[in-house]
Amino acid sequence: MIKILYIHHGVGWGGAPNSMIKLINNLDSSKYYAEVLLLKNSIVADKLKENKIKYKIAESSFYKKHYHYFIHSEAGYLKWYQLYRFMKLSFLWIISRFYYTKKELKIYDCDIIHLNSSVLTDWLAPSKKKGKVIIQIREPFRKGKCDILHHFFVSQMRKYSDRIVAISRDNAKRVGIQEKTEVIYNYSEIPKNGPQESSYSSKKVLYLGGSSYIKGFYTMVEALDYLDKDVKVYFGGIYSKGRNDRNLLKKILKRILSYGEKRKEAIEKMRNHPNAIEIGIIKNVQKYLDEVCCLISPLSVPHFSRPVIEAHLHKKPAIGTDVKGMDEIIEHEKNGLIVPKNSAKKLAKAINVLTADSRKSKKLGEAGYKIATEKFTPKNIRQTQNVYDQLLLQE
Repeated sequence: MIKILYIHHGVGWGGAPNSMIKLINNLDSSKYYAEVLLLKNSIVADKLKENKIKYKIAESSFYKKHYHYFIHSEAGYLKWYQLYRFMKLSFLWIISRFYYTKKELKIYDCDIIHLNSSVLTDWLAPSKKKGKVIIQIREPFRKGKCDILHHFFVSQMRKYSDRIVAISRDNAKRVGIQEKTEVIYNYSEIPKNGPQESSYSSKKVLYLGGSSYIKGFYTMVEALDYLDKDVKVYFGGIYSKGRNDRNLLKKILKRILSYGEKRKEAIEKMRNHPNAIEIGIIKNVQKYLDEVCCLISPLSVPHFSRPVIEAHLHKKPAIGTDVKGMDEIIEHEKNGLIVPKNSAKKLAKAINVLTADSRKSKKLGEAGYKIATEKFTPKNIRQTQNVYDQLLLQE
């Protein structure tokens, strides 16, 4: 029996824990034994329990109360004015790497440790002493020749990982360790039943990014003014008006640039606009995907959008933006439409086109289904299992 320990970092429910659970559920249980170490208690623990997956929550109060990790991606990279945060994260990374990781891993006997995100670079070296190490690249690394953090984290992966698994070609290219990297796309279930024919004539579309700038929330709200009157946008996700920032310089900059006010105004506009319907966090995405004409993913920075994959598997087209990597899942005029990022008018025009043309919507949706069932199927689970097997054969 091959023993695999998965280490998960975050507290929210999203693509990383969702994909990890789907992977574990589909492993050959006669060959692999899986266990999960959660660094923080959260909804992920509930989901693991619900799926009858064995897990433990980190015993140290360090991870429960104090631990934060570097987000080294274009979506959450440290800004020049965040010197205090950089120093704090550096200190936490060091004491995690040299003390607390060893303390947590002491009780485990495993063949493979699978780190569920590229943010877990502090776990690489300690994990290497316990078994083979895989690190999953789920985020688009920020690129830059003078990017010290990028080069440091990549050096850790190069030195201590046995294999790197990236969920897209763009993500793999950004890390730049081709000899260790394998691209394995996310897996999602294929729905048993297809959507109703009438749904392609629906005037409703689905957006799932919450009030996040990087998910294109502001562009989506601005686009409401240019939509046809009968078009409705379901707004899924969390709509928070922001929090008080402890960083004085950041707080001053936000006040000067009116960041907090912009978010509040955007949320208020969305909640009062006749073309918008706020649905918040939803447990049953399939219900909405079956109802709407298409999915909207107006990203402002690179990110591999899992909802697009799910939309295609529900035979629905998607509208995305021209950020790096989007062309791996949306092929313009083949299984969806791609518009320039941060362009509200062109986004609205694309939505109007699909909601006004049920034949086009159906054609693109069916093409998306065909591509998705070739790229995002259970064979991706088998690919991951092959990686596990190959690593142990190298001994």
